[in-house]
Parts: sequence; C-alpha cells; structure tokens
Amino acid sequence: MQGGISTPANSPFVILFTGEAGKQHGYSDNWDDEGILHYYGEGQRGDMQDRGGNRAIREHLKNNKRLLLFQMMGHRKPYRFLGEFRFTSAYEKPGVPDTSGALRRAIVFKLAPVEAEFEPFQNKVAFAPSTAMPLHLSATTSTQLSTVRAKQSLFRRRLLTVEKSCRLTGIEDLRFLRASHIKPWSRCATGDERVDGNNGLLLSPHADFLFDRGWITFEDGGALVRSHRLPEEVIHRIGLDLTPGRACGSFAGSQRVYLEYHRNAVFEKVFARSEDPLLELLSATAP
Repeated sequence: MQGGISTPANSPFVILFTGEAGKQHGYSDNWDDEGILHYYGEGQRGDMQDRGGNRAIREHLKNNKRLLLFQMMGHRKPYRFLGEFRFTSAYEKPGVPDTSGALRRAIVFKLAPVEAEFEPFQNKVAFAPSTAMPLHLSATTSTQLSTVRAKQSLFRRRLLTVEKSCRLTGIEDLRFLRASHIKPWSRCATGDERVDGNNGLLLSPHADFLFDRGWITFEDGGALVRSHRLPEEVIHRIGLDLTPGRACGSFAGSQRVYLEYHRNAVFEKVFARSEDPLLELLSATAP
C-alpha cells in the first residue's frame, strides 16, 4: 500500500494514509482551527466519486468500522500512526488538480479525532499550570486549561505535517522526541502563531533543551549555529554533533519567519537571563 484508503476484507478497520506523496494527485490534507482534519478522498483522475474507499469513510460507523490514520514517511520507511478518527461530514471542493493537472471536484471528509488530546511525545507542555493551583478548579479555569490543551494538541498534529524527524539526530520515533515551538508559546502574538505547525520542530530531549534555552539555533538554509558560550565539556559529552555550520536540512519559507525570531530573541539570550543556574535547576526539579 503506497497511500490512499485501504478497506481490507473481513477487517473492522478502514485504513487511511496521508503524506507528501499525495500532493502530486492534488490531495492537500489539513487541520482546521477547530481541530478537525480535512481529508481528501481517493481518485487520482477526474471528479472523485462516492464509491470504494470514499464510501467506506462515509459509512464506517454504520458498518461498524474504525478509521485509522497513518502518515507515509517516505520510500521504504515505516508508517507513523496518527490516531483513530470519526467521520462527521463531507463537502465537495472544485478546482482541485488531478494527477494530469486537469481541474476536478474533490471530495473532502471532515474527520474528528477520537483522542481529544494528542500526546505521543515526551511529556512536555508549552504552557504549564502553576503547581500551587488548588485541587478544585473553578469552571472558568477548567475551561481555560481545556482550551490550552486543545491548542497544544492541534499544534502537535499540525507539526507532524511539517517535520518528520529530529534535525540533529534523525530520530523519527515520536516516543523519543519533543514537539518544540520555535517562537515560544508565551511570546506568540496570536493564537494562530501558537498552533501553526511551521512554528515548531521535532527534537530529541538534549537538542530540545539546547534550542529552547538559546544555546543553538539554525540559519534559514539549515546550517547549525552554536553559541560560543556553550562549554567545551558539554560539546564533547552531550552526544550530539554540534559542529557549527553543519547542514540540518533547509526550512520552508513559513518556518523562516519564526527562525528569524528565534535567532534575534532567543539565541544567546534565554540562558543569559538565568542569574543562578543551580537555583533554576532546583526549582525545576522540586516536588
């Protein structure tokens, strides 16, 4: 299976695939601001039809089938499981190119994730509530926390459509990665910036710490930039290739806006504001 929709016989599943390969057929799966996935149906030439895999999506609840979504990672690479979904509605989108470039009508399905909070990564939140928060939350506070969690989940889902692996280590297994904002959550000017997948990187824990604290950053072309203040002992013992100028993969135009902010406002500035590293470490690890 190279993509599209799979309906294995005598199986309780309808298996969906998404990835960059679909773009050549006009597919442009995307997440809206409400956390709903807009998933393009199957059919590479001409108008999409309500049959086969498309009908299987539409009728999966009636047929007691579960929708499972996988991301294609590239030729001969394993697929990444993105969760279970439910069909909510569908619409037709005109003017979508098919494989030959001819414009046609596409069927786009609106799919809601069964798992409200998407967290396959290391346990890290962009905005953590105070540890002194009372056990009995007010209705307002509870709603605010639910909103923050929903936005974090949307950010993580969108990030996976932009980044596939850690820029420094090449690790793709999400269990060993963190979803890191380029422009920090607390400094985002709008909610759109907070949930923009282009405002993020997949990084291993060590790389995430260095990037988050401003010890390293990246040029638009992907060259690694390392602070001259990073201790030599750390450079040699941390287990990462931190060679300045090392190629780490180019960035798309939408990512470069956030990287410029990181270079100007985070790099060599965040760690410099820490007046007492020992006190900071103790406060971060206190029960």
